[in-house]
Amino acid sequence: MTDKCGIGQAPDMDRRTAIRVLGAAAIGANGLFDMAAPGGAWATSRPASADKSLPWPPAGAFGGKAIVGPHQPSAETMLDMADLLGLPPQMSFIYGCLRDEDGNMSEWVRTFNFQPDAARQGLFVQSNVGKDALRVLPDVFTKAATEAVALAEGGYATWRSSDGATGNPYKLEMSADGETIRWTDGGALDVAGTLMGPGLQWYIAEPSGSELYVSQIYEMKGIALGKPVRGVMAFDKAYLPKGVRMYGGKDPLFRPKEHHRTWYTWGTRYKDGSYDAGHFVLGTDRIGFALLTNERGELVLDTNVTGTVELLSNQPWPKRVSVRTSSGAEWEFIPDPKGHMPDMLGTGATTAFTPQTEGRWRRLGDRREPQAWFAWGEVAERGRTNQAWNYRF
Repeated sequence: MTDKCGIGQAPDMDRRTAIRVLGAAAIGANGLFDMAAPGGAWATSRPASADKSLPWPPAGAFGGKAIVGPHQPSAETMLDMADLLGLPPQMSFIYGCLRDEDGNMSEWVRTFNFQPDAARQGLFVQSNVGKDALRVLPDVFTKAATEAVALAEGGYATWRSSDGATGNPYKLEMSADGETIRWTDGGALDVAGTLMGPGLQWYIAEPSGSELYVSQIYEMKGIALGKPVRGVMAFDKAYLPKGVRMYGGKDPLFRPKEHHRTWYTWGTRYKDGSYDAGHFVLGTDRIGFALLTNERGELVLDTNVTGTVELLSNQPWPKRVSVRTSSGAEWEFIPDPKGHMPDMLGTGATTAFTPQTEGRWRRLGDRREPQAWFAWGEVAERGRTNQAWNYRF
């Protein structure tokens, strides 16, 4: 699964390439807003319809305005191959961040593909042990099996390597109600988790290719790379038209003029037992939402959000990302000092890239102490972090 990765090498790759080549399809993280320029003040969603130089949208286009909401989690949902909203499932993926007792991070992704033109499936691993950033571990993922068998057995949904498959075997099990999950991968990973809130889902309708994204977020504990770890992972499933590949430039978040500004999936368990988890997305026109839950099952379903992305000087990584919901609640992304993912950047002049950074989301002023968390996501490359309008609304 790593045609471009030699053992011990740290190849240059953008997120799309990682998804296509390494199976890192879910890194999907979700970011959400109408944003100002780096370092700017809060951007309000100016009424684009007031700009008469902009055209009205074509029939069937809604400017990326999302529908967001909860869903009943279940193993059956994650196994089901039937279309939803007229869209076939393209891939599912489990991904997230684990921290050991010394605070070292490892980032994991395993992808399962349902369409022949989807990303290549398999395992992808990064770690910052002994480094100042998250770097790829080809010694781990090039030895892992890539084949997948998915079935219901013994009251569980199971995804596993096929009998006789090349590479270290793996197994992922989910209880029928979706409440628990366990993932073992060769001798490198053995973690189990419990669901954080209901399932979460978002849908963006576009005439050239709609997308449905179904997610379940878990708090995880176990062993990774030989160390006890805690963290948070998401198990997500993407539905797209046949021939439209996630991150391929035709899905709603990655078209040349209709792209995202930031995208994060995240979850935090606090030491007082409470938690927050969800998705943030912000893009052009009307793309932008907050989809959140907590330990009380309270939901934020907001598709009218604002925010800012501030990048580090002369670097592609975010210094800070801020989000304000329509109710006035403010959230901020705090990057981990060692959370940059340089091996997922493209270096070519024509290469599109989305700088990936691990960290933590918190509500502004929240003093709860985190116990286990992940916030794996991205910002757009420099020059694409401002709010933009293509149409009048």
